Amino acid sequence: MEGRMPREFRCRILYSDIDGTLLNSSHHVSRGTRERILELDRRGILFILVSARMPQGVRVIQRELGTDRPIICYSGGLILDEKGQALYSRRIKLGAAVEIRDVLKERFPGICCNAYGGDLWVVEDDGDPRVVREERIVKGKALRGDMREVFAGDGGIHKFLLMGELGEIRQAEVFLRDSYPGLTVLRSNAYYLEVMDGTVDKAAGVRFLCGHYGIPVEEAAAFGDGENDVGMLKAVKYGFAMGNASKSVREQAAFVTLSNDDEGILEVIREL
Repeated sequence: MEGRMPREFRCRILYSDIDGTLLNSSHHVSRGTRERILELDRRGILFILVSARMPQGVRVIQRELGTDRPIICYSGGLILDEKGQALYSRRIKLGAAVEIRDVLKERFPGICCNAYGGDLWVVEDDGDPRVVREERIVKGKALRGDMREVFAGDGGIHKFLLMGELGEIRQAEVFLRDSYPGLTVLRSNAYYLEVMDGTVDKAAGVRFLCGHYGIPVEEAAAFGDGENDVGMLKAVKYGFAMGNASKSVREQAAFVTLSNDDEGILEVIREL
């Protein structure tokens, strides 16, 4: 593990990204990591899942862990308490979301545009291989429909997920950042682009939940592997990049642990 841990490692809450961080390459939590997380929970040390996923996709992992703590979804766009009630929610207004979708369809026809709000995931073609693959990963089902109709009662969406080839995703990223400065635009991997309201990021979610529990960020740790995790890793005192993270992410984190396939989170939890 890179980065020297201080002797006084006081931590009351841990935040963890899911894909590429808590989950190994087989998309599961290792038995040893799960057992240690449950041990922390029994001792009153909170382990909070933070993900770009929708609530349904996060709850799948919660059930695997056997915990029922609050969850941070949509990269901080929606925070739910233990009973599934919203503590915090930030949406892209529906009119703006429809405009963005239509512009993307015209300019980047090769991109698959997914719209999310609450526990709903809406696509125009649920037979798209990229959608089918994502369904397998998150163990959820996309709804074929028109986001204008599905989210009319909610007034907006929590997130767009754009899936495409590397070149087109890069072009879309530049276009959205230049054309819509009021949005948060982040890549969760080379082929996925997350688009949310401009106030949304994982760091804001972490700070909100620390405040909710009355826990200083100086007593919080976080784990992540993607560019969209960097803010969260910097927001807490103990920010750990996974060994499988890119060089850029590792360089920006205070500490680096082992990879997700080598139980990097477990390695840190043992220090507690």
